Amino acid sequence: MKNRKIYFILFTLVFLLGLVQIIIIFNEKTKIYRNNIINNNAYIINAIIEKHPELEKEIIEDLIQNKKNVDRTILEKYGLDNTDIISYYDVENNNLLKDEIIKYLVFVLSLVFIYVLYVINENRKIKQIDKYIKDILNNKDTFDIRDYNEDELSKLKNDIYKITMLLKEEKENTLSEKKNLEVILSDISHQIKTPLTSMYVINDLLLDDNLDKKKRKEFLNKNRLQLERIEWLVTSLLKISRLDSGTIKLKKEKININNLIEKVVEPLKIPIELKNQKLIINSPNDLFIKVDLNWTIEALINILKNAYEHTKINGEIKIDVLDNPIYTEINITDNGEGISKDDINHIFERFYKGENNKESIGIGLNMAKTIIEKENGIIEVTSEKNKYTTFKIKFYK
Repeated sequence: MKNRKIYFILFTLVFLLGLVQIIIIFNEKTKIYRNNIINNNAYIINAIIEKHPELEKEIIEDLIQNKKNVDRTILEKYGLDNTDIISYYDVENNNLLKDEIIKYLVFVLSLVFIYVLYVINENRKIKQIDKYIKDILNNKDTFDIRDYNEDELSKLKNDIYKITMLLKEEKENTLSEKKNLEVILSDISHQIKTPLTSMYVINDLLLDDNLDKKKRKEFLNKNRLQLERIEWLVTSLLKISRLDSGTIKLKKEKININNLIEKVVEPLKIPIELKNQKLIINSPNDLFIKVDLNWTIEALINILKNAYEHTKINGEIKIDVLDNPIYTEINITDNGEGISKDDINHIFERFYKGENNKESIGIGLNMAKTIIEKENGIIEVTSEKNKYTTFKIKFYK
């Protein structure tokens, strides 16, 4: 639209300038015309007065009075009544005026033609944009309307295309999230159904009035374990959903690595001692990393818990911390049952259960991976069946 206004203003200016030029030329030619008429009159009067000086006063009075009824008989007698014979201004100047007018008209018409073509082209682009927007509103597959020109409409087309791509990407992400949500809800339903079924069976047994006190207490403890499992499942899934939705913003701060490991080990000290497992920690004293303390503890606890659960009584768990200019690495190694080749590529998948992990819900390692990756880190695992498993966590600086 801006270019159209500019073209219209330029066209108007050129038109006015040309018109002014024609008016100036016309005025100049009119002056020449009048001057030549005066010269012709002077020639005729002088010629008459030279022959008849006594008629001077009468001729001048008649000329001043500008009589309308002039007798042209004598002109007709000698064939002088045709204006083509008597040139009041030179033919060359007359032709010059005609040439100027013709050139001006050709120039103006050319401008009009160019402007019309420009308007037609602009209208074509506008119709194209209009059709493109209607196709988007009707959920039709849209074509690429990007334009590499520098005019305003081309920039508008490019902006509309960018917005379209962003909306399309957002739509695809939304559909993907809906599908993931369906899968998660299905898995949650399945995971909760198992402990609920067990609790229903136990509850039916507890309704038996003849059930002895010892059995009743045993069943009540089992019910409590199932309730704790459901509570942990719901809490963990809420945490994962918050991470997936991006509602959680990790607050990175400078943390001493030893303090971090101490907080990770604390809740698992008693279970590890009960299995008489040996916990070895190798970590420098003055090493700091920049992470979100609470969420990093959550991730590492899930990994350490996995090591504890899959290491036998009297087994060994090691935590080694390594540092270099690129990243800080935390290795958690156990000498437990290891991971099979079939399972090792799937252990970070949500709700995945390995062949030796049928009782697990399968979300702890997935949560750990999600948290670590949000902190610009990576997690890898290596293992050999019945020998060892090592989780390598790298936090890049």
